[in-house]
Amino acid sequence: MMVRVTAREVKRRYDASGRRAAAHDRRVRIIDAARARFLAEGYHATTIAEIAADAGVSTETVYKAFGSRAGLVEAIWTTALEGEGDRPAEVRSDEGATDAPTAEALLRHWTRMAVEVSALAAPVYQLVRTAAVTDPQAAHLLERIDATRAERMTHNAAYLVDGGNLRPELTADQARDILLFATAEMYPAFVDRAGWSPEEYADLLYRFLRSALLR
Repeated sequence: MMVRVTAREVKRRYDASGRRAAAHDRRVRIIDAARARFLAEGYHATTIAEIAADAGVSTETVYKAFGSRAGLVEAIWTTALEGEGDRPAEVRSDEGATDAPTAEALLRHWTRMAVEVSALAAPVYQLVRTAAVTDPQAAHLLERIDATRAERMTHNAAYLVDGGNLRPELTADQARDILLFATAEMYPAFVDRAGWSPEEYADLLYRFLRSALLR
């Protein structure tokens, strides 16, 4: 049976699609403006009004979409975790882990993903850790981020356990802790502060993980 679509229905669908696209564009502009402000000036020195002005929207729009400064930082963090590919980094990470022919290839894959994501996420993580000392909302955000990170690294450690590739003296929880340390502390220490190139750091991270984790 043929379903007839009126011109009014077509216009309504077109208008709805246009509104969604405009809303997405506004959200991206706000997140980009907030990231630039927070990383340049710090959490406490940045105001919603400044972010709104940079993004070309009203403060009401920012509050309605994100609720607070902590809500904005959480959105920045979530965006950073997606990496730079056309699909979220977590999806690409799992696909590569499943397809890796050896444990060494798996670590090489994780290393590439970690460098890609850390370039975006590490400065945001440091921002939240600093803000959490004095801001309760930032402290709650840090708790959520750390819990999510621990869950993800538990997931990753399971690949090594299930494949029989983890060093026999290590537990799955210890493997998780090593992965947590490597993906939170090492990038800013070597790339941001010591001035290593991403390529140099990637090679170091691979050698560290191979030595620390593989039998």
